[in-house]
Amino acid sequence: MNKNGVLPATEELIERIGWLIRLRWVAVVGVALFLEVARRVFVVRLPLGSLYASLAALAIYNLVLTLVFRRFGERPSSGVVQSRGVLRWFLLPAPLESLGHDREALRAAVFANVQITVDLVLLAVILHFAGGIENPFLLFFVFHVIIASILLSRQATYAHATLGLVLISTVALGECWGALAHYPLGGAWRPDAYLDPVLVGAQLSVLGATLYLAAYMGSTIASHLRRREREVVLLSGDLQREAEKLAAAYEQVSRTERAKSQYMRKVAHELRGPLGTIQTALKVLLQGLVGELPDGARDLVARSERRAGELAELTHSLLVLSRAREAAVGGEAAEVELGEFVAGAVAEAQDEAERTGVSLTVARPPEPLLMRGDREGLLQLVGNLVGNALHYTPRGGRVTVSLARAGERARLQVEDSGIGIPAADLPRIFDEFFRASNARERRTDGTGLGLAIVNAVAVQHGGSVHVESEVGRGTRFTVELPLAGAGAQGPAR
Repeated sequence: MNKNGVLPATEELIERIGWLIRLRWVAVVGVALFLEVARRVFVVRLPLGSLYASLAALAIYNLVLTLVFRRFGERPSSGVVQSRGVLRWFLLPAPLESLGHDREALRAAVFANVQITVDLVLLAVILHFAGGIENPFLLFFVFHVIIASILLSRQATYAHATLGLVLISTVALGECWGALAHYPLGGAWRPDAYLDPVLVGAQLSVLGATLYLAAYMGSTIASHLRRREREVVLLSGDLQREAEKLAAAYEQVSRTERAKSQYMRKVAHELRGPLGTIQTALKVLLQGLVGELPDGARDLVARSERRAGELAELTHSLLVLSRAREAAVGGEAAEVELGEFVAGAVAEAQDEAERTGVSLTVARPPEPLLMRGDREGLLQLVGNLVGNALHYTPRGGRVTVSLARAGERARLQVEDSGIGIPAADLPRIFDEFFRASNARERRTDGTGLGLAIVNAVAVQHGGSVHVESEVGRGTRFTVELPLAGAGAQGPAR
């Protein structure tokens, strides 16, 4: 339904009634011009006073219709009506009957039916004063039948065709039998042609056949179109219901995701304090501040301290990931210069690059690339990409980091000549705790959170991440982030 509670098929019916009213104004002007031309050019002997009075009645009648029409669709519909009365069956097109019509549809159909009925009567009156059966504008009855087939049901269309034939037959036979005055049009018609029953019968037969043929053709075409319209309306309803179900499912998934992130963040926050205490205590033992440890005990403490460090790193990663996925960048955002982050991450990784024999180079623009964002999250994003590239690039390989402006965005690319990512693993590469099969073979450690953080932080800042990779030939990650002043940042997932 539209905002006023009107069904789409009803709204279409009301629009077509408006078209009919506008078309009637064109007819009023056209008939007035024709009468003036006939009076001045052809010098016909017609009762112009009666014709202009009929035309004035048509204009006043159409003005009233215009005022009434403005009320249609303004008030909310009182609901869908499922009962079927004779009037509804007679007037309403099939789609409204089969879909369940509203009261506004029945009002519109009655309104259209009254208009067409009055139009046929006024047309018969005008034709009576303009030659009757002699007037070639008899075919205007056909136009009204076609209009009825567009607006109303098949049975109503045939009824209007019958009404039109009855009206013009009444005029023609009334003039032929002397019950009505005849106003000759002249021209090719004999002065007494309207008295010839054979000629009048032939004219009426042709007109009747034309009217019923127009009713059949118009109603058939309209019925076919209305069936298609009904199918479209039903399909639209199905799509709307499915969309509502998807929206509800998406909202449920979003709530679950937020609850998971909040729980993960709380757990990680609660673990960080005890883990820090444990690490500190183990380091005190290793440094011999409470006495020397036996070699066996020292080895156990060293392994425990290393594992505690890995757990502390995992806890920190979980905090960063949950914060990035809970909400978009908000009040805690600060202005950052991406070039400094990139240069800092590369500088921190140089020692590891030299130790593993990997060439690490960086290229950044001379002008600063400023954006507002979460400093810790962005540091993790850059650091994880550079760290991953070094971890999975064999000795003698290369890692290239580049930062450039791309319109209103910054484009960060980290490309390596490492082991690459199998095609089967690419769709899941940003999933939490997921590691590619060849990555697990090369390194047994790793949490599988690094790329999940990269993607979450990028989305949190309204950016995106794209990966291209080929096994044995390397990988290239491309991150695009909006620069300061480039528009609102998108929400986190």
